[in-house]
Amino acid sequence: MKHSEEQGKTVDIREILTLILRRKWLVIVPVILVSAVAVAGSLLLTPLYRSSTIIWIDKPHNVSRELVRIIGGESRQRLSGEDRRRELQALQNEITSQTYLNQLIRDLGLDNDPGVALQAAQMRQDSPGLSLEDLKYHILVGRLRERISVSYVGSDQIQITVESADPTKARDMVTQLTTILEREKSKYELEKILDNQTFADLQLQRMEHEYQLALDSFTAAQGRLTRLQLPEHISSQENRQEILSDIDQTRREINDFSDESTAIESQLAQWDLSRARLRYTDSLVTLRTRIDGQIATFATMMEKYAWNDQNITNVNVRLNNNTRLLEKEIEQAVQEQYASYPENQRLLLRRHFMVRENLDILNSRLSQLRQSLDKLDERISSLPRLQAELAELEREVEDARIYRDAFRSEETTVEIISERAKDRTKYKIIEPARIPLVPFWPDKKKIVVMGILLGLVIGGAAVFLAEMMDNSFKRVDEVEQLLDLPVLATIPRIDKLPMMR
Repeated sequence: MKHSEEQGKTVDIREILTLILRRKWLVIVPVILVSAVAVAGSLLLTPLYRSSTIIWIDKPHNVSRELVRIIGGESRQRLSGEDRRRELQALQNEITSQTYLNQLIRDLGLDNDPGVALQAAQMRQDSPGLSLEDLKYHILVGRLRERISVSYVGSDQIQITVESADPTKARDMVTQLTTILEREKSKYELEKILDNQTFADLQLQRMEHEYQLALDSFTAAQGRLTRLQLPEHISSQENRQEILSDIDQTRREINDFSDESTAIESQLAQWDLSRARLRYTDSLVTLRTRIDGQIATFATMMEKYAWNDQNITNVNVRLNNNTRLLEKEIEQAVQEQYASYPENQRLLLRRHFMVRENLDILNSRLSQLRQSLDKLDERISSLPRLQAELAELEREVEDARIYRDAFRSEETTVEIISERAKDRTKYKIIEPARIPLVPFWPDKKKIVVMGILLGLVIGGAAVFLAEMMDNSFKRVDEVEQLLDLPVLATIPRIDKLPMMR
């Protein structure tokens, strides 16, 4: 079975080859015609020549070598791919700008082309306000921008390429563009050199200003450091532990009073006294104001005295005394305001109001102590940052002084001028432009190959169509299928009869 399939495939391939040989002229003729048309067409196209030059660009420093040494500018940073692309685009825009291209047109007399003059005259009909010269330059600039390209071929090396139908003109345009580039850059650098003295004076003024600013910042930081620094007995860890111990004690008292308040409120609810309120007398208001003021003094005293200092102890003693006086005033106010209530209810109300006031005072004391401690911690923790800032400002003052002294010296000013004169942008032609001998377009070999391929495609299509339209019998099975009868014999085609001797 496998042998039969392989034989069938072989027969199919032979039939295809036989078909192609039988109709070979349907393939040969299109190949010849299309190839001939392609070759003739390539001869009619105007050939374009390409000439290029490679230039090495030396980028100078903008300051003297002494200042380069000071600022550490000797090592050049490697540009990223995106930076190089932008730099190349900027150079492309500069070389194809109207400033450069107008000079190129004038230097080489490109505006004397009769074809350009004729096109400009036709355009003037639509733009009568423009002169013929302006229109010629407009046309030429547009053409040149399409034919000039700039690319990187190495570190600080660029390649300028120009395309033209005239090989000599392509070489001349590349050479002249290089001359214009160096001329324009040299003009720019010369202007910078002439302004060197003014530059040095302005730099000196700026350095004097920056030095004074750095010195003022350093002095201000020293003042802040002096104000923030605390005595050792206040900033010590032992003092902080004593404050935290007092805060913990206050929290425990708050918890105790809170538990007692919960129990009292439960009992008040049983006697329907939950809505009972104490009317503040003048004495109560005076005592409470005095207590709040004493609590507020912790904020300032914590930054002046150690927590075991006698002044802190005195404030705590006065605060406790005033709290006891407040309890006595509450007791008297309850006796007066709830005189009609039973004794046991008055005692419960008195204790209720005392617990509430103590809770309020302790919460206020805890909040004040916590805030004061946070400020103290923040002040202590900010000292290292301020000391680091002070050290950095001291370095900035020293750097600014070095720059100022460098620009102050007459020798440095002279060196800046001389270095700027020597280190202006330099251009070195590594590969000069040459007259191209062979056009880069059109590629005749490629056109011929494409013509042959296209002719083969057309010929193959013609053979296929001719075979599809041929209704004659080509195989025995076609006759048997049409007549429904077996074929007994076939006579092979005899192209030539053997000659009888």
